[in-house]
Amino acid sequence: MVRLRGADPRTQQWNLEDFKEYFKNERGNLGNSKKFQEVIRAFDQFAGLRGQPVNQETAIKMVKANENLKKACEAYVESRRGARTGSGKERLAVVDCLSMFREDLNLDQARDMRVVRSLEGKTWEQAGRFQVAEVVLEGGDKQVVGDAMSQRLKVEHGGKKGFFTEQMEMESLDGKVDKMIDGVDREKNPALRGALDAIRGNLKDTMRDFMSTTEILDSGFEVMEYFSGMEEKNPMREDLRKVVSSAAGMNMAVKIIREYQSSLKALGPDASSGKKEELMDKAVEQTISSSSYKGYGDSLRACKGAFMDMPPVEEVKNRSARMYRMVKKNFLLAREAIDGNSQAGREQREALDKALEDRDFMETWQKGIDIAHASEVGAGRGNIGLDVGNELSSRNIASSRIAELLGIGGIVAHSEKMVVRSGDKVTAGCFMEFAEGVDITAKGERSRRVLDQIDATIHPAGFYKDMTSMEVFDYLCAQNDRHGRNMFYKLGEPDGQGRRAIIGLQGIDSDLAFGDKDRQMSETQGLMNEMTFISSDLADKVNALDEDTLRYAIGDLIPENQIQMMMSRVEKFKEHMNKNMVRIEDNEWELNEYSKDQPVDGLDARGKAYVKGLKEMEYTIFSRHKSDVIQNAFNVYRKEREAGPKAAISFQEIKMQGRNAARPEARTPLGKKSEEAVERARLLREEYRKKMEAQKGKQEPLKQGKEKSDREKAPQEAGRKR
Repeated sequence: MVRLRGADPRTQQWNLEDFKEYFKNERGNLGNSKKFQEVIRAFDQFAGLRGQPVNQETAIKMVKANENLKKACEAYVESRRGARTGSGKERLAVVDCLSMFREDLNLDQARDMRVVRSLEGKTWEQAGRFQVAEVVLEGGDKQVVGDAMSQRLKVEHGGKKGFFTEQMEMESLDGKVDKMIDGVDREKNPALRGALDAIRGNLKDTMRDFMSTTEILDSGFEVMEYFSGMEEKNPMREDLRKVVSSAAGMNMAVKIIREYQSSLKALGPDASSGKKEELMDKAVEQTISSSSYKGYGDSLRACKGAFMDMPPVEEVKNRSARMYRMVKKNFLLAREAIDGNSQAGREQREALDKALEDRDFMETWQKGIDIAHASEVGAGRGNIGLDVGNELSSRNIASSRIAELLGIGGIVAHSEKMVVRSGDKVTAGCFMEFAEGVDITAKGERSRRVLDQIDATIHPAGFYKDMTSMEVFDYLCAQNDRHGRNMFYKLGEPDGQGRRAIIGLQGIDSDLAFGDKDRQMSETQGLMNEMTFISSDLADKVNALDEDTLRYAIGDLIPENQIQMMMSRVEKFKEHMNKNMVRIEDNEWELNEYSKDQPVDGLDARGKAYVKGLKEMEYTIFSRHKSDVIQNAFNVYRKEREAGPKAAISFQEIKMQGRNAARPEARTPLGKKSEEAVERARLLREEYRKKMEAQKGKQEPLKQGKEKSDREKAPQEAGRKR
């Protein structure tokens, strides 16, 4: 490339050879700063790998060289941002171009061994620019499933269907409230910002009080709206304020109103005024007597008139609508902290009331509080710190990369980085491919019929191999949310009794893995000391794990302290594995080399460990082995299935159900002796049998005539075919 003296390097296209030529000429320049010399050395290391073949060894080196070059460029730019000389400005511009060239290669994609394996036979230069998965959505393409932390978008990329999950940083409720309030410009909207500042503490308190750890409590939205519309002089207002100021008081009020309205409905529209008061008195006293919170009794009694005047209390099941109601309800309650007697207070209340009717304002708060709620639930379950930069979707990607690194990529649904473009909006996050196998939470009747066939007590070789691999994987990655519904089940064909065995496993939803605390969650991870069997190939991969390899795989996704914690688990596991575990080759996963009842006297260390491992995998409801977790999940499934109705899935089945419905059933008449009922049932069955035989008798001659006709036609048909 010919360069014109004095031209801005940023206006020209640079390739690797151009940078090599430039730095070759600059290498001997004694006027170069120490920071620039570091850029040259980092570039030489980076460029020297571009001609190397793509494999795991060079991938680790390439990613590390890329990181070093990034740091060197950033350090130089920071030190020379104010360069004034022509040569200084040129060097700064070239380094900027080098940073853009390096970023454009997307080498973080080479941290995934599935990508590396797909490029074997090529050099890094030939591999060129790595592509980050990207989906462009047109107008109405969006299909969103799940809620809060589990909310995701159905998408398709590269012929693979899956879910896209937007990046979500773990934030505490208090931190999120502060961030959203501080996002309101004090200069542009002083009244609203003043209102939010005035209720900041109250808003945090009310949100936390009304937001349980497991569900969003929207109960009492109508009560709160009624309260906020009451005149200040209303004698019931102070008592109602006490009731609505806590979740306990609000829940009691809702219970009273529902009980009263239910009784009133049963009584009909002609209920007299006195009867209504009687029903309300009964509802109030029953609620107070059955509650452990006795401090609200007098206030609840004083509010009877308000309760009778309120509209029906709705039960809303849609989570988005519930969150909206919960957020608005708590704003209305916190609003009480604003002094309505001053001019400034009245302006602030007016500004807040206007904001509560603004769709954008409410959507911002609704989404923000939902994230905070999901974060706090997830933090408790996953040992993940809040307000310290922990991002959830990246943990799925990191888990997938670790699985690929260990040679067990199929043990979890593959995940990778993705960008979704919708109009002018660009959203980064994670793409997780649809899992392989069946989902125990499936709702469709066809899927449930397949689930009905599964016998979770049968453990073929493929099951044992996947189970033990998943246990090792979950321990190393500190997977804190692995349960029966976070696995998909690969099934064999039905046996002679119609039973299907689980022949393989695949995990999903690894967004609570790793974590800031190294506390083992044994109910979801399993216990390392109970792990006995391991694939020989997996054991070799674990022994080969070191800090550089681990940092290569997940260094762009997981904070350094969590990488160090994982490395600590790796070292502990290596010691346990090499001392206590039994390696199994691919053709030995039937686990029948020994019996669990075999005496261990005379067996070598491997034999004793083998028998001990078999005994530890015996089913108990409290076991941490995946086999028992799965069996317990299917036990729960069957109980729920037996309790619910079974729907028809085909026209033929609907037809048969109709026939069965027409069949007379024996019912025990109320007030009759059981002997009479039994005799009546016998007579009904006998009558039905005779009716069916009579029908069969009429059909038999027709059937015989058709068979005779078919036999006579057969030679003629055969002749025509010949």
